[in-house]
Amino acid sequence: MDILIDANIILDVLLQRAPFYENSVKIVEACVKGRATGFVSAHSVTTVWYVLRHEFSIEERRKLFKLIFTWCWIASVGQHELFSALERDDFSDFEDCVQDECAASINAGYIITRNKKDFVNSRIPALLPEEFVGLMGAGKT
Repeated sequence: MDILIDANIILDVLLQRAPFYENSVKIVEACVKGRATGFVSAHSVTTVWYVLRHEFSIEERRKLFKLIFTWCWIASVGQHELFSALERDDFSDFEDCVQDECAASINAGYIITRNKKDFVNSRIPALLPEEFVGLMGAGKT
């Protein structure tokens, strides 16, 4: 099962943000153990890098991202994804629409996000981390 992991999930894990950490880390564990194939969009990588600048040094961030890239693939954001997102008027947030386009480009089964309401019109179903954890526990992934 290929999943696109939204930036907020990565930040929950790296910053150990309560109460989200527990379910978010289960998403990472599923990818590490091969129960899911995790993707992060290229633009999420730069966003996470920027957000972490106050918490981690450049060298610490480099180490963190090298570790992330051992269990996660990068979904490209290219001209096709951006133009497709520009043509859509069913999203109020352009970045979320680009996430949906990235998820579609990798044929993801789900987008895992804490902002599910932002993906009401996405072509790829969005799940909260706890919903995806529940699916994994039920053997549906």
